[in-house]
Amino acid sequence: MPISQKKRKNVQLRGDFREIFVSASRELAPFGMVFSYSPENFDARQLGTIFGIIKISDTSPESSFIANLLASVIKKEYFSKPDRPAYDSFEASLRKANLALAELARQGSVKWIGRISFAGGVLEKSNLHFSKLGSTAILLLRGGMLADIGAGLEDDAAETDSHPLKTFSDISSGKVESGDCLIFTTSDLLEIFSLEEIRQNAARFSRDEFPDILSASLTANSELSGAIVVSIVSEEEALPKIEKRPVASAVSYPPNRRFVRPSDSRRAGVAPVPAPQPAAPAEKLAARPEKNLYISETDEMVPKRSFGEKTLSASKKALYMTKNGVSAVGKQTSRIAGLVDWQKIPTSLKSASLSAAQQAKKINLREKMNKRVLMIAGIVVAVAIVSASVFKFSGKKNSPAGQPQPASPAEQTEPTSPSAIESAAEPNDVNAKNAENISPVATIPSDSREFLSMGNSLFALSGDKSILKINPANGEVEKSDSSVSSEKFMLAAAMPDLNTIFIFTADKKVISFTPVNRQFQENNIELPDNLNASDMKTYLTYLYILDSNANRIYRYPRAEGGFGSPQNWLKESADLKNTTGFGINGDMFIANHTQISAYLQGKKDEKISFENPTASLAIDKIYTDSDLENLYILDNKNRRVVQYSKSGKIVAQYFNQSIVGIKDFTVDEKSKIVYLQKADSVLKFSME
Repeated sequence: MPISQKKRKNVQLRGDFREIFVSASRELAPFGMVFSYSPENFDARQLGTIFGIIKISDTSPESSFIANLLASVIKKEYFSKPDRPAYDSFEASLRKANLALAELARQGSVKWIGRISFAGGVLEKSNLHFSKLGSTAILLLRGGMLADIGAGLEDDAAETDSHPLKTFSDISSGKVESGDCLIFTTSDLLEIFSLEEIRQNAARFSRDEFPDILSASLTANSELSGAIVVSIVSEEEALPKIEKRPVASAVSYPPNRRFVRPSDSRRAGVAPVPAPQPAAPAEKLAARPEKNLYISETDEMVPKRSFGEKTLSASKKALYMTKNGVSAVGKQTSRIAGLVDWQKIPTSLKSASLSAAQQAKKINLREKMNKRVLMIAGIVVAVAIVSASVFKFSGKKNSPAGQPQPASPAEQTEPTSPSAIESAAEPNDVNAKNAENISPVATIPSDSREFLSMGNSLFALSGDKSILKINPANGEVEKSDSSVSSEKFMLAAAMPDLNTIFIFTADKKVISFTPVNRQFQENNIELPDNLNASDMKTYLTYLYILDSNANRIYRYPRAEGGFGSPQNWLKESADLKNTTGFGINGDMFIANHTQISAYLQGKKDEKISFENPTASLAIDKIYTDSDLENLYILDNKNRRVVQYSKSGKIVAQYFNQSIVGIKDFTVDEKSKIVYLQKADSVLKFSME
């Protein structure tokens, strides 16, 4: 008879992430990235946290956006399918990164090949999946012993120099335990410390102090480096959770905590690390807006490796090494999909703690007030009916037969009284809502146009050759004037991956504006002689220009000093003469005055059909980008902003009498705010 064993208690584990990023100068910062992303939607909570470090050793301008691009693509794809297992999502995200790099190589951007160092992983419950590339290390501290669990994952590294599709290849998986400590780091840390010295320092210092030692060492001895220290703790042991907790700038340690310095043999000719009090860490590179990349599927697959799922005995003081326990499993193919729509439904809690006497008194008072309100409301309604009848009769009497009646002042101009703009929603329309609390953001010149957002700021063109930067938090407006020889600014589009705004001028030039240094610069670009540009958008590092007269959309890849040769993006004929604009979010969405059409890879996507509201659309503007889960329509005639899902369903319609005379608009989905550009002001309302 088998001996019954006590079931282990199901201990819930979580990772305490400490990010370390070191950059000796602002110029080097774009060539490195340290990230950790947790699910933003409740539906994706089982995917855990995806994290990693990226370092690009080629520091030419051509490679300055690679780190941010990779982090963006990996994050976007990983959380794109909440129901997909974590390992499959990690595999798909690396495949998508390979495809993004292959597309760059196809365009002629190749300086980064063989210069990428990456170490990334996924932690979901007690499962760890990880991969590495180039000069990085993945270390595991367990039971007082240290192992390099990333060893052996770069077997195919030589192949990546000639094959961008295989830049990211091997994945390994295993189990973590409470008390484990993971270190994902660039090779700089191993040039400072030996593995034994890292082990000794980890043993001497607490979980919170140990990352400070690593940060101080990297700050003193490297120009560009990164590390993530993940402490695996049970929920019972966990400190209150702090999102992306920075490494402490200074820590004092008791005299008996001796700091283990790097041996002279490892750091010959390098100044010793200042310890035990670490220096303040370098400022972490600010995360730029993440962008997604739409690339067609290929047959490339990623092999899976496993470092085993054995429960290690603390008494043996031994680790099951990855290098000795690798086993290959079948290859898999993953699919690409968009994020699942999810809306958080707030709840309110009400307290009823009044005594019985107080409740009775309150009810009597309410009944008296209700009677007064009903009586006053009846009088108001009667007066309104009589007034309307008199007005209607007098209008018919004074108007010539057959002549249309002029619109009333309320229909011609925007209502100014609060009662007039309080409610505008059509009760019978699809998912109609009131856009309440429309409020001013900033005052701007009346000639402003081309409204757009990038980072935490809003931008608009003004005058002939000026651009406005608007801070939505405090309403401050900063004006920058161009000194580049050109005619009037006509169109503008933001390219967040480069933190740059591109401007199309009346004399057919493309000028870039960098908000950081407020610099304008003319870009090299090959434009058709008869181009009649009516709209311009960006997607990743591509520039798209719509010529509605020629029924063409030109796509320009980013190149050194400007843009490469144009390509007619449309693969089939299309009537674009009545187009009011377009937006790109995986598919390209093109709008005319009454309808929206979706295009995929240059051809009309017949699978997507847009739902019609009860009140027919009168489209003035369309807005979306790869950061958004939805697309939006501005309809001044019906005084609304319509929110569509990418599948064509109406998510919501926001009505308000103030939505009239709007020139342009933009949407911040994370904050659930819609910004409206009027003649001389910027307004906003919440989508809550």
